[in-house]
Amino acid sequence: MATLSALITRVTERLSMVSGTGTQIYAEDRIAEMIQHKFDTLFDEAFWPQFCSWQTLTLDGTLGIVTTDLTTLLKRIDDIQVMFRVSTNTPITQLASSTINPFTLSGTTPTHYEQLGPSDTNKVSRVFQIWPKTSTGNIIVRIRTKPDDFVSTDDIDFDAQALILGSAYDYLEDDGTNPSATQKFQGMYEARVRQLKNNLSNAPISLDPVTTIPESFTFVELT
Repeated sequence: MATLSALITRVTERLSMVSGTGTQIYAEDRIAEMIQHKFDTLFDEAFWPQFCSWQTLTLDGTLGIVTTDLTTLLKRIDDIQVMFRVSTNTPITQLASSTINPFTLSGTTPTHYEQLGPSDTNKVSRVFQIWPKTSTGNIIVRIRTKPDDFVSTDDIDFDAQALILGSAYDYLEDDGTNPSATQKFQGMYEARVRQLKNNLSNAPISLDPVTTIPESFTFVELT
């Protein structure tokens, strides 16, 4: 983890090794914007564990929204990785608006969710709604929380090499004075991103989740 200011310095140091590149001091704001851009695009590419959390949320039973203010936790429906009813491994699915009329759904069991619309007063604080709206109880949600845009003193909790290499590549591509260096940094950046994504897949994945492991069994004799 490094601050935005430290990353700017490291990007500038990498660029200073490339002949013909203009790395004047006034380029720092431009480099900061490139680092922010690289972070924003990489953030959306995967559910990086350092930004993810499990949340237990309670439904209001009337409007189809949760009772918790999500303003600091969840900013977009795209940042919901999965949603479950309590004590089940069956996900609540996103509403297929072209094939399901949500107003035909009834009952107290949540079956679908969708983004709150522009006219919903709770759009920022609740982000999504559950169908049917009369659903009750708790839901379990895994979300990722996107940090606000960085200032110079902020720590950026992401792989420094990916941000440095990506920003250097971006700068060199705009600079246009050294195509070979541009291609080199592009390859290094893309290789690092692939490596990070591969690391996400290292843990074993259960294809048939089991909630309990039996430790004994009972034999019943046939008669």
